[in-house]
Amino acid sequence: MNKHLIQAWLLLLGCFSVTAMADDCESSAEGCVEIGKWQVAVAVGVGVRTNPVIDNDDIPLYVIPQISYNGERVFLQNLDLGYILFEDDTRQFNLLLTPSYDQVFFRRWDVNNFVLSENLLSDPGPTFGPSTDAYHKLIDTDQLRKRRMGGLAGFEYNHQFNKVDLQLHALQEFTGYHDGQEVRIALARHFLAGKHHWILSAGAIWQSEAVLDYYYGIREGEGGTLGYRYNPGSGVSGVARLDWNYRINERWSLNFTTAYRRLASGIRRSPVVNDDKVITSFIGGAYHF
Repeated sequence: MNKHLIQAWLLLLGCFSVTAMADDCESSAEGCVEIGKWQVAVAVGVGVRTNPVIDNDDIPLYVIPQISYNGERVFLQNLDLGYILFEDDTRQFNLLLTPSYDQVFFRRWDVNNFVLSENLLSDPGPTFGPSTDAYHKLIDTDQLRKRRMGGLAGFEYNHQFNKVDLQLHALQEFTGYHDGQEVRIALARHFLAGKHHWILSAGAIWQSEAVLDYYYGIREGEGGTLGYRYNPGSGVSGVARLDWNYRINERWSLNFTTAYRRLASGIRRSPVVNDDKVITSFIGGAYHF
């Protein structure tokens, strides 16, 4: 994780007090979260995230840590850190710090490979143009510039109605790598049956030209492409995801996650990309500390 993102997270924690006292929480209350208590779990199993970038192997998933904290105002959910500006029984409006997830495909041991977060998004349709197949064999991946993990800051809005959750993110990159923007929107439907908990979600994410150019663009002379340059415009990707959780007892649960991400046309046409999708799947058991 780059030092600028760490410094920003620590700064936000320093600005807002995290000394909230724990409130009483009835274990029988659905969705009840105890204020001021850390929740830590580790899922161990088998899984994979496919990698659309040429010459890069698919990413294995074996151990998935899960960390969360909910204070009176500050919350932490794995790599997302936020501050609640407003909330009532069905709505919540937050400040949010979160990493950019596209860098995961260019670095095998990126921190994002240890979480199952996905951008939830809908493709606007194909963009017509020349095929990039001929350029794949010209790319020397050893000569590609380094793509770094950017930090995103902005606003998050959540709205609950019946068993459906709406989530909206409006984000700006602040670490100075590309200064791009992202807008994410997602809907999630919850299904409960005894100890089984299913979540079906889908949505869309728009990424600005600066974001896609930084990760998937090709600058002149980069990668040994003999002067070829690729500059994608802004784009929208799509994701559908299914999560299943079965609570065995107080300490153990079974988990299954699968997600399908349809890449935006500007990403699919990039000479460094040879697939139009990313598939993530994981199944295992989680121990709750």
